[in-house]
Amino acid sequence: MLLGMITKKILDFDHQLSRIFGEFINPHEYDTRENLDGKYDIIFCHRDSVQDDFQSIKPYCNSDTKVIVDITTESGNLQIFLDKFKNLTDIEKFQFYLIVDTDLSNYKNQIDLKYIVLDGFDLVFYAFLNNSSDNFLDNKNEIFANKHGFLSLNNSCRIHRVVLLLNLIKRNISLENCSFLFSTGGPNGSKFDSNVYNDTINELHIDGLITDTDLSILKAIHVPINLDYDLNKHTYIINRINNVYSPIINLVTENVMGMTKGDISPYELITFTEKIIKPFLAKQIPLFIALPGLQTELRKMGFDLFDDVIDKTYESVIDGATKINLILDELEILLKMDLVEFKNKNSVRFQNNYDLLYTLSKSGENKIKSFLYDKILK
Repeated sequence: MLLGMITKKILDFDHQLSRIFGEFINPHEYDTRENLDGKYDIIFCHRDSVQDDFQSIKPYCNSDTKVIVDITTESGNLQIFLDKFKNLTDIEKFQFYLIVDTDLSNYKNQIDLKYIVLDGFDLVFYAFLNNSSDNFLDNKNEIFANKHGFLSLNNSCRIHRVVLLLNLIKRNISLENCSFLFSTGGPNGSKFDSNVYNDTINELHIDGLITDTDLSILKAIHVPINLDYDLNKHTYIINRINNVYSPIINLVTENVMGMTKGDISPYELITFTEKIIKPFLAKQIPLFIALPGLQTELRKMGFDLFDDVIDKTYESVIDGATKINLILDELEILLKMDLVEFKNKNSVRFQNNYDLLYTLSKSGENKIKSFLYDKILK
């Protein structure tokens, strides 16, 4: 840790510098929008500020200012951002740097970029698992899955989560350890909006993705379904492993999976969030509803996805509804097993997945440190 050695004038424009640089840059070594002071050598920015309102940043730039755009933990719908960022960086003459927690190799090989990139899946592990991060994923109480059953925690209102709920109900699979908050974001946090939910299910019906009977089921079910939040208030999801994670299976729905236009990149870019990390942190068997290719990348990193008991055929399926039903086939097979016995007999495999998280996080840390001192502060 090399704190206290920075001489550049730095601005943290969006209060997120600590996410991946908090271990290396002290708060007293940079300004925020609350204490702006002229122009800066280096400005750290949020994704939204750069793609939607770069004009608000420009008054604080010199001709040689380095603009660092950190979109780690926020790389959903990545292609949309990359298109906008390329347009911006082709026009503006500042020194731009992009930090992104995925592998951009295919994109970089085909597109002429006028900015410097730091990319890699190991960055997502560091972004969530370092103590300084504003998105720190906490399991300090070392709570690990220990009981038969499955868990599925679903927050924002997205088509694939609605389809998942519908099919769980149709299969008569218990929702005892499930939450479907179907929340919509706002300036004060997220909250269930019945209008958004009804618009979503009606759109599914109009598009022919659900039947008349399905629509009736979705209208009849009492939503939101909640486990551990006060729904009378705006919800801010806490990144913490708690007793809710005691079931041995975790059925995860990523924010994007390909059911909505724009999810899938023509450059086959794979992105994921803390939702993918949590099953490994809680030592669970993961089932992922996510972009095609995610599991392949996780295996390349070294994760054990328990292919001996899970048929991975569903992973390459593009059609979202078909994929969800294939995953539920696997879930029902797993639920017929003695999951506690399986976990006890395979404890080393769960531990190896857990340990790998921190190996990858350390790799991400080393990469961030080198990039900071060799590129940004140089």
